[in-house]
Amino acid sequence: MSSGWVREEYNYAVGQRTQHAQFQIIPVRIEDCPVPGFLETTKWIDLPSGELAPSTFSEILHSFYNFDVALDLQTTRDVYVSRSWRESEARLPDQICRAFVEAGFRLIGDSQDQAGFGEGDRVATIMSSCGGFLAIVPHRGEGQTSRHILDEIGLARSQDLPGVVVAHPDVRLPDATGLTLLRTADQTELQRRPDFARAIQELGEHWRKPASPHYAFFATDLGSSNLMRNRAVQQLVQCVTAMPCILGEDVRAEHLQKEIRDRIAGAFIMVADISRDNLNTCIEAGIARGTGTRLHLVAQEPRHRPPFMFRDLQVFHYEDDTELLAVIHRVLHPYRRRVLNYELE
Repeated sequence: MSSGWVREEYNYAVGQRTQHAQFQIIPVRIEDCPVPGFLETTKWIDLPSGELAPSTFSEILHSFYNFDVALDLQTTRDVYVSRSWRESEARLPDQICRAFVEAGFRLIGDSQDQAGFGEGDRVATIMSSCGGFLAIVPHRGEGQTSRHILDEIGLARSQDLPGVVVAHPDVRLPDATGLTLLRTADQTELQRRPDFARAIQELGEHWRKPASPHYAFFATDLGSSNLMRNRAVQQLVQCVTAMPCILGEDVRAEHLQKEIRDRIAGAFIMVADISRDNLNTCIEAGIARGTGTRLHLVAQEPRHRPPFMFRDLQVFHYEDDTELLAVIHRVLHPYRRRVLNYELE
């Protein structure tokens, strides 16, 4: 704290945060020292006695993401957004997106650094988990626009999603039948137009529950000694992926075994903790393999050969509950999704 370099680096970081909405400053206090004035306006995290406990590490990981812990992910109305991310073209899309956020939609986008989900089309997969579509189409001269946005309009039509397309008057568009089309080049004019307000309202009326809702399933030992750990993992999964995370104990149904099987089969991704070859977890992981659900295995040290049916899969090992959170984060980072609501604040 007495270092001039620390102050200089912090001041530089503040500048980065001012320029880039996603830039985070996360101070971690590892000793009992006074917090300097230049950090008083930034939330810091305390490590009592310098120990990295699961609760503290969870707080650090959560700091990397904009996520409302109180949000019920089972009730969000997700809309996939196709728009330009060029700074010179951002003003109109930002304003339109804010209007949709104010109407109660959660806006989902494609992360620019996303590695992908393995086989298949990433954008089409994300879009299929949404119940609506919004495209803001810029003009780039001679009637041309972004090829990616045009492709995504085609994807939305192929999935029969209800949606709104706001396009510059000079842009040549392909067939957008089934989507509400508005033409404008002026954000102030658009805000005053009754058809813009009506288009938002109609999307709310026609928004539909996704045919393929995305959620994660965490299979683990549900013993009472693991209650706090399991809830910490569940919350971390939801924070990283922005999709609901289900545990077996959350499932309520008359035919419980069938319901759990169906939930696993319908999951977008499953993480199974097969420590000590826990029978129930191994059965649930086997269901995931049989139904083609994306499956990742974790297990606590000491290492041993996994059951025969899992020997072709990588097992991520951890020593304690803190390292389990680190492993879960590393496994699920490729599955994160971009929630634009937080970027527009």
